[in-house]
Amino acid sequence: MSNKKLDITYLLSTRITFYGGIHEIGGNKFLIEDKGTKIFLDFGMQMGKANQYFAEFVNPRTCNGMGDLFEFGLLPKLKGLYRRDYAKHMGFDGNEDTEIDAVILTHAHVDHAAYIHYLRPEIPIYCSEATKLIMQAFQDTGSAEEYITYKENFKLNRKSNGEVSRCRASDNKLPRKIKTFTELKKFSIDSIEVEPIYVDHSLPGVCGFIFHTSKGSIGYTGDIRFHGRRESTTKDFIEKCSNSDIDVLLCEGTRIAEEFSQTELDVENNVRTIIQNTKNLVICTYPTRDLDRMLSFYLACKEGGRNLVIDLKQAYILKLFNQSEFLKGVYPSPNDNVIKIYKPRKSWGLIDKDVNFWTQKILLGDYDNWADEFLDYENSIDHRDVSSHHNEMVFYCSDFQLQELIDVRPKEDSVYIRSSTEPFDDDMRLDQERVKRWLLHFGLIKKEEDWNHIHVSGHGSGDQIKKIIEGSDSKVLVPVHTEHEEFHKKWHNNVKEVQLNESILL
Repeated sequence: MSNKKLDITYLLSTRITFYGGIHEIGGNKFLIEDKGTKIFLDFGMQMGKANQYFAEFVNPRTCNGMGDLFEFGLLPKLKGLYRRDYAKHMGFDGNEDTEIDAVILTHAHVDHAAYIHYLRPEIPIYCSEATKLIMQAFQDTGSAEEYITYKENFKLNRKSNGEVSRCRASDNKLPRKIKTFTELKKFSIDSIEVEPIYVDHSLPGVCGFIFHTSKGSIGYTGDIRFHGRRESTTKDFIEKCSNSDIDVLLCEGTRIAEEFSQTELDVENNVRTIIQNTKNLVICTYPTRDLDRMLSFYLACKEGGRNLVIDLKQAYILKLFNQSEFLKGVYPSPNDNVIKIYKPRKSWGLIDKDVNFWTQKILLGDYDNWADEFLDYENSIDHRDVSSHHNEMVFYCSDFQLQELIDVRPKEDSVYIRSSTEPFDDDMRLDQERVKRWLLHFGLIKKEEDWNHIHVSGHGSGDQIKKIIEGSDSKVLVPVHTEHEEFHKKWHNNVKEVQLNESILL
């Protein structure tokens, strides 16, 4: 009888359990339970903690499914949550049904979405159209993470003679249940009503949410700021929270200890000034999927009379967005007259060889199928075009493409613009030192500290978070995605600090 009473009490309660994103930046995994309905808010990688144990050459083993991540508390050890092929192979059941009704994604950054790879494919994932397209681009262009589709592992092939052999991961891509919302209308998942609201962040299609449960309302900022291109959306989120009588607000605080933020418009203006004052080639880097940052460079190029030279992955993202009924025209198309698409020399390096000898088919063997179509675009170029038109171009060159400088050979009076976040751990600092050695070698900087760093964060500074906290008018505030919970306490009189794996009741 006592167990039944316990079950009834549990079913009648509304709770939030925190499996990541607590006392750390990123790794958000919050489970809302209401009258038996269970919804995860984000399912991201705890990047800081993960980097303490895993690195480029020390990765979680496929054979142990999620076990290597369980070992260090990087995934919650919940049965029914994870893929059956992984769970069965590592002896973590896998036959049981799932109790999770949905995963709600704020956006497609890895600290919010990376571990979708491990989830049961039948668990529906709700996200904006833009979030789905970014995940699709991430997967299609080379990521091992399986966001949109997945391939079954650990299958055996049984021949008619009884011989058993091991199958490779199935070549058949099986779909996940991705449910997109293109209009921000409320929808229900069993007992929980979900209200998505766009917010300003460094990716398109980012949402905050209000969840209306049987015991009250929960607000979730996701990652949020005021200083991007969509400031009005963040204001809308605050207003809707204020009108919803929020019981608990889960509020990020990545940069809550900082006091000021420049704006995305400042980035655009500063880039434009550098372009206008540069005699030869402008070389730049920025986050590949930050289309608002790409737009800042695009607009600066357009006014400065230059072409923006993007890589194949960015061209693919732009193609997906311009194929979408709801997002077409929001960003430039890949064949826009300001855009040039850069074709790198790949494994055989045939892009500048005699096609009559090597043949087009052999040349295409250097490139993945998703990239083939861009090779024939009228605005596609290679290193020879960049080298001969230095004063007409702004050349995108990420930290993973520095070898292209050997082919492009920047001339004297060329400049480099770094438009990405400063390093925040030892590995990133070592990576940045390597980049600086490349730039010094090619004369793009004269000394290590001499480069143009033009960047604004995807997260609001303290003055902005204060405005969100006070404007939302929640009864209880829970700091998430931060290492500085003490600042939340300055602006709210009922702050609840929780620990990893802890639950709170509404």
